Amino acid sequence: MPTRWIAIVVGLALMGNCQADELRFVTEDFPPFSYATTATGTEDRAAGPFVEIIAAVCARLRIDCPVQLLPWRRALALAEDGEAQGIFTVIRSPDRERAFHLTRMLVTSRYGVYARSASRFVFHRPEDLAGRSVAVYGPSGTSFVLGQHLAEVGDVTLILEADNRRLLRMLEAGRFGEQGVAVVNQDVAWHLIDQEGHSDIHEAGELQPVSYAIGLSRAAVGEAEFERFNDALEALIADGSVAAILRRHGLEPAF
Repeated sequence: MPTRWIAIVVGLALMGNCQADELRFVTEDFPPFSYATTATGTEDRAAGPFVEIIAAVCARLRIDCPVQLLPWRRALALAEDGEAQGIFTVIRSPDRERAFHLTRMLVTSRYGVYARSASRFVFHRPEDLAGRSVAVYGPSGTSFVLGQHLAEVGDVTLILEADNRRLLRMLEAGRFGEQGVAVVNQDVAWHLIDQEGHSDIHEAGELQPVSYAIGLSRAAVGEAEFERFNDALEALIADGSVAAILRRHGLEPAF
């Protein structure tokens, strides 16, 4: 093989073994998992338990990992296209596994069904939603799971809203009608109901448990680089650091 081609091959091999000095993450306003916080005299920045976990992993790897808060659709598109290297929070689904290397599930939560208190609606099974308007944040993991539950339920009007805050405000105001309900992540709903003082919303029942992971874009991150990130994360799980972060925020570890 000519010397010139040997140099090229060796150079490519070395590039394949190099570790990135930065992984850019995107996420959404999804309190208490991730949210914006403002320090005096500065712009909003991302905060929350997943941001803290990312920071701990990247400190261990000695790389920079900026996190940007965006609307979910934009964040997802950037990560799927490889313009951002990582994204959270991510459920395990066929679409997500095709687009991302997924870490193990880190936190467990639940999807709840919410209604106006005056309705006294109680939810036991998906068939209870027949004949109702069901609002959900989406497209999202929540709307994906809800769609699976409603596949065999007739006469349901599904309403997609782009923001959980707006969703709960509209529910309390009766914007989804007398039979209207909403499906929201339980931790998110409790956080927003408390934060925004919603007094006319009650949890009517639980749809199903859900767990969330961190995803690294398959379009931008190779298997070896993902394994380095994942190994650092697993070390922090093993020494109790990840569980301590989650519990400090009132969340339930998935491991």
